[in-house]
Amino acid sequence: MLRYSSSLIKYFGPLAHARSITSKALFNNNKWLFRKPELRFYKYKDGPDTDPCVLNVNPGKKNNLYIANADFRNTLSDALRAVYETKVNGGSKVDIKLKKYAWLRLKDLIHGQLIDNDLSTKLSTYKPSLSQIINPTDLSNIVLQMSSISSVNQNVWSKIIRESENITDIDKYIYFLSSYYDYILGKEIIPFMINSRDNQTTNSINFVNPSEWFPEARKIRRHIVMHVGPTNSGKTFKSLQKLKHAERGYYAGPLRLLAREVYDNFQSEGIRCNLLTGEEVIKDLDVSGNEASLTSGTVEMIPMNKKFDIVVLDEIQMMADIDRGWAWTNALLGVQAREIHCCGEQSAVPLIKRISEMTGDKFTINEYTRMGNLKVEDAPLENGFKSLRKGDCVVAFSKKSILDLKLEIEKKTKLKVAVIYGSLPPETRVKQATLFNTGEYDILVASDAIGMGLNLSIDRIIFTTSKKFNGREMVTMSDSNIKQIGGRAGRFKRDIHLDGNLPTGYITAVNHSVLKDVRKAIDSPIVPLESAVTWPTDEICAQYNNCFEAGTTCQYLLETIAKEIEKNSNKLFQICDLKSRLNAIKIIDEMDNISFMDKMRLSNAPLKDNPLVTNAFVQFCLTIAYGHTRGILSYKFPFDELDLKYIYNEKHGLERYEALYNIIMLFFWLSNRYPNYFIDQESAKDLKVFCEMIIFEKIDHMKKNPYKKKFGNYITSGRSRKRKTEKSERNDSNSQNKKPRHDKN
Repeated sequence: MLRYSSSLIKYFGPLAHARSITSKALFNNNKWLFRKPELRFYKYKDGPDTDPCVLNVNPGKKNNLYIANADFRNTLSDALRAVYETKVNGGSKVDIKLKKYAWLRLKDLIHGQLIDNDLSTKLSTYKPSLSQIINPTDLSNIVLQMSSISSVNQNVWSKIIRESENITDIDKYIYFLSSYYDYILGKEIIPFMINSRDNQTTNSINFVNPSEWFPEARKIRRHIVMHVGPTNSGKTFKSLQKLKHAERGYYAGPLRLLAREVYDNFQSEGIRCNLLTGEEVIKDLDVSGNEASLTSGTVEMIPMNKKFDIVVLDEIQMMADIDRGWAWTNALLGVQAREIHCCGEQSAVPLIKRISEMTGDKFTINEYTRMGNLKVEDAPLENGFKSLRKGDCVVAFSKKSILDLKLEIEKKTKLKVAVIYGSLPPETRVKQATLFNTGEYDILVASDAIGMGLNLSIDRIIFTTSKKFNGREMVTMSDSNIKQIGGRAGRFKRDIHLDGNLPTGYITAVNHSVLKDVRKAIDSPIVPLESAVTWPTDEICAQYNNCFEAGTTCQYLLETIAKEIEKNSNKLFQICDLKSRLNAIKIIDEMDNISFMDKMRLSNAPLKDNPLVTNAFVQFCLTIAYGHTRGILSYKFPFDELDLKYIYNEKHGLERYEALYNIIMLFFWLSNRYPNYFIDQESAKDLKVFCEMIIFEKIDHMKKNPYKKKFGNYITSGRSRKRKTEKSERNDSNSQNKKPRHDKN
């Protein structure tokens, strides 16, 4: 038995009884949102002889500051003229109409303050603070501030205006007028007068060509090297040999356990390497505190703002995956690397070649053949489970089916069975794989989680079905998926097969019907990928968000972006499935204290569809919203159930502990992004180890399926049993193969 550590105005209110026709017309036309500034003393269209720099103050008021004080009047007039030439006639490339509206608004405010009957009293009592001088934004005190310039020391003015000498009163007036003009233009005129749904910012985001989302990568002449071949052809091994000798490099894998495996291998060979996944960050520092230049991590975590010599993108065909493909596509388009080594299936070659032509990158293909033979057997299992032999892997596609098979095989034979499925903790999957590889366990029962990431000593793959639930209905598995799983048989081992005696892997099924589908898939030609799945970066989403009115929900924004991409796409790219992300957004969209960028970041959290996990996510998000600092034990989660006495207690099933494990890993994910809010990772590590141990022991000592009654015999082919089996697949497929949008485990 393996050893474990023992440490443990939401809306402004309901609209009043609306007059249906008028209100409908009003709210369907967003022009009601955009209005010109209110002016009390100036018309919007000055006459041809009007001097825009002159204030037409009524001369009848003898006690008026502007009329009575010639020095003030002349200094203000000169400053107005200087600011007008700089800001309105010159300055930014903002529409001249908007700049003139800002100027009229400034003149109007000054005019109104100059004719204020209480101006003299206000001048005698006004004492501006230094912060008001440095950051003038109080539009009600423009005249008072300009009249109080002598209250500020000349040395202070030299620091504010950044001139060491000869600072005159007109310089100080220009400083105030320029500051107020910029404030009016930016805070009043532009937000209220630009129709944000049709402005240039919206149109500047190119949804047709996502390669333009990454301008820094477009400045580099990159070399895309494809390593293509079937499973067990050594393509990833070859690219990693290249990475080892790079000065700066990154391995981007599809799974946390794969990234960890590469990290461990590099470390064992004495090659300095960091580990970077959503839940785990390890920096390899030398004695001087310098970080290693090589990193192994998940594809979602690759830093787009860093420069690399070599980046390895493993399982590149995943760029067509509707859930997570955006991570591979964005990495291919956006990494700043001289060489990008893409490892994957032949089906990805035409698509990546088209993308490299779009980006202007050099393109090279290295093809590999399988290191060993693969044979589909002539007949299915003849004697049911009695035909199983040591080294077999039985494949099913739901957690319930897998656990049911384990129990039935162990009951009918003397074989010991290990299991692997998607929602198992990665560490538990590795331990189960080790038990199988070392021969301590005889048979492996697994889902398509074995298709990538684990080194398994499988002699024969046995399919129990050729159908899988896709989230909506039972469908026949793709040829590529069957090839990926079947190719795991007959694994080449460099330390064993160096003599040239290549292994042979075998594939069969439980009955003739399934075997027929499997044989057809294995023999089928390669079908090229048609499009790459993509999604804009959070920074681009934030840029697009600026085009909308304040208060626009993240859900509305994401749905609008999806429509824009779909409408403008050139069919080389398609949008990812937003279901998981929108589910997270719905939870946090109404939390006003969480910023837009934080909401976008949190929508990527690896959130399992489970009430216990969802409740934990809400509590974690409230911690961020209120700026609290919490350790994982500060929350009232049922961690008291992490007790050895519950291993044999059927009341506390596997699903409960898998949910607790997801909460712990969610805490790690958040702690790496918000270290000031989520602290005490040591306690979380203890909980994680204990949770993994209980999950492992529950599987190892399982006497009956903790999820449901048996769903029929998998070896026989009765029609009623088939229906029961497919029903169980549908009920469990979503939770068993759920793919978090960020950093897949």
